[in-house]
Amino acid sequence: MESLEGRELMAVAIEVFARRGLGEARHAEIAAEAGVSVPTVFVYFPTRDALVHAVLDHVASFLMEMGAAIHAGKGPADAILLEHLRTFAESVRSAPATARVWLDWSTAVREKVWPRYMELLNAILAMVRTTLERGQREGSISAGTDPEDQARLLVGSAHMLALMQFSGAPPEKLEHFFT
Repeated sequence: MESLEGRELMAVAIEVFARRGLGEARHAEIAAEAGVSVPTVFVYFPTRDALVHAVLDHVASFLMEMGAAIHAGKGPADAILLEHLRTFAESVRSAPATARVWLDWSTAVREKVWPRYMELLNAILAMVRTTLERGQREGSISAGTDPEDQARLLVGSAHMLALMQFSGAPPEKLEHFFT
């Protein structure tokens, strides 16, 4: 999907999936919103499964690239973890459709999409856990902290941050949530 048209179709697909949900978004609606023919959408996404998987791949790449860039930082572990939460919260504001698709996907405990979500979740948990373990070695994270449990709490808080954003929580409330 390297072409300009392919990237534009993906952007429209994300918007349609955000609005309609994983189970309801269709080629025809994407085509109508993009101003192209339905067969054009099928060129890029030949089946419904291909369409869903391409959208989920896009969302996973967005979240993984964000996390990888942050966790590659050389600062203190606790600062990196806070930066990850703040950057995620900002991404909900700047890319709300992507966040909505992620929220939908995270609760879609269905055979075809759930294993893919678990792969993403486990990869993000591993990033966070590694940073927590580094923080323990450096002394910025308590040695008594269970990195696995703490990673789950931090990653789980992303849901609440997204819900707070979508429900119109003021910035100071979000900032209070971080601390």
